[in-house]
Amino acid sequence: WHWSELNLATEVTFYGKAFRIVNCDQWTAEYLRSEGIELNQPEHVPSDPYAQAHAPIDHTFTTPSTFDKLKQFLQLDRHVLRFFCIWDDRDSMFGEVWRYILLVDDTVEIREVHEPNDGRDPFPVLLRRQRLQKFHNDVP
Repeated sequence: WHWSELNLATEVTFYGKAFRIVNCDQWTAEYLRSEGIELNQPEHVPSDPYAQAHAPIDHTFTTPSTFDKLKQFLQLDRHVLRFFCIWDDRDSMFGEVWRYILLVDDTVEIREVHEPNDGRDPFPVLLRRQRLQKFHNDVP
């Protein structure tokens, strides 16, 4: 075969395999026209049933939420709920009264309140700042 035999809507055979030419890019079409080849009408690429059957599935079926985290951040920025708590552990051996601070802004952090020279290690964080799960079904 010769390159001048290349045209749209024709078949060419390379190494025993037949290929159908369905379309070409703009530059190739202009080049073939400049060489005096009249191009056939382009064809649509036939669908491949194997590729369609093995196409990746789009698993993005999430329900849009009406809760806007950015709006909450902008409205509640620098607004912190702080609770002072006491844990009375005097009934157990070596028990004491512990004071804690709970910080709530969709996160919780529990810190021990230390006083000067109270003899405690300087590690006041009992629960690091994190989100806690809400169990609405288990509440009495």
